[in-house]
Amino acid sequence: MSGAKPSSTQEAEGRSPPVPVAAAPGYVDFDRELRYWRSHYPESEFCRPGLSYEDYEPALKLGINVFLHGHGSSFEEQDDELADAYYRTRGASPLDWNEARPAAAAAWQRMGGKSIAA
Repeated sequence: MSGAKPSSTQEAEGRSPPVPVAAAPGYVDFDRELRYWRSHYPESEFCRPGLSYEDYEPALKLGINVFLHGHGSSFEEQDDELADAYYRTRGASPLDWNEARPAAAAAWQRMGGKSIAA
């Protein structure tokens, strides 16, 4: 792996060159997570026949985000805030929060099973 060469300013100030985003601690490949769910949502317990990935995507994004930014709170502890956030960000999804919540919780749980440094 080739690293970024420190600039003379960085060397003079004793700073290291920037770490590539993919190698930064706490980095989550959001697109990879969404690709996982696009492939696996049909066999998920929350999936209802006749609904598309796009119907679930806002809830899945919310689940990932709440895991990353939930400051160690459990999913349940944030339920009221999550419902509000879901209704603000769901776009054209036909799911109400009660239908979307299991998808968001599944995405949150999947993130909890990963090694993510904060």
